[in-house]
Amino acid sequence: GSNVATPAPNNTYQVASGTSVAAPGIAGCLAQLTQAFKTLHNGQEAPAALLKTLILNSANDLGNVGPDFKYGWGHINASRSLRLIEAAQWSENTIDNDETNTKILEIPAGVRQAKVMLYWAEAPAAVVASKALINDLDLRLTNENGNLFLPWILDPTPDPVTLNAPAIKGRDSLNNVEQVSITDPPAGTYTITISGTEVP
Repeated sequence: GSNVATPAPNNTYQVASGTSVAAPGIAGCLAQLTQAFKTLHNGQEAPAALLKTLILNSANDLGNVGPDFKYGWGHINASRSLRLIEAAQWSENTIDNDETNTKILEIPAGVRQAKVMLYWAEAPAAVVASKALINDLDLRLTNENGNLFLPWILDPTPDPVTLNAPAIKGRDSLNNVEQVSITDPPAGTYTITISGTEVP
C-alpha cells in the first residue's frame, strides 16, 4: 500500500503507506468478489484458493516484469478478477504423483497478454524442514508449433542484488503458485500441462 487515501480521525482522510492501509483494501476487494461469486453461482461460497488465484493472475504488474520481491504479483485489479468470475475462466482438478493433466486453451488474435496460473493450497511443512513446499506441481504451456512456455521464477538467494533481479522463466520447485505469461501470443491452440512432479 503506497500513498493510499485512508480514513483519519474526525471523519477526514489522510494519505498513508504500508500493510496497515493495504490489507483493508484487499479485504474489501475480496469481500466484493466473494459476494459476486455467490450471486453468480446460486449462493455457493467462493473457494478461498480460487479467489487468491484470480486476484494474483489478474493483477497489474508493477516493478520488474513478472513477479518480484518488492511488488509480488502487482497491484490488485478487482474489475478484471470480476470479469474472470463472470466468464468462469478457471478450471479445478486433482493430480497424483507422476500424473499429468492437460487442458486445451484457444487464444484468439489480438490478445496483448495471455496469463495462465496454477495454484494449490499447500499444507504447512514441518518446522525444521529444509524446504517449505511439500507438493511440487509444474505448469507449462506449448503451442501447436511445439514452442514451450515456462513459468516465472525468482532467485531467493538472500542478497540485495539477487533479490532485486528480474524474474526469469524456468521450472519452479519452491512455490505453490506458478504463472506462465506470454506477451503478444500468436493466435492458436495451446496445451496447458500440469505435472504432479512430487505429490506425497
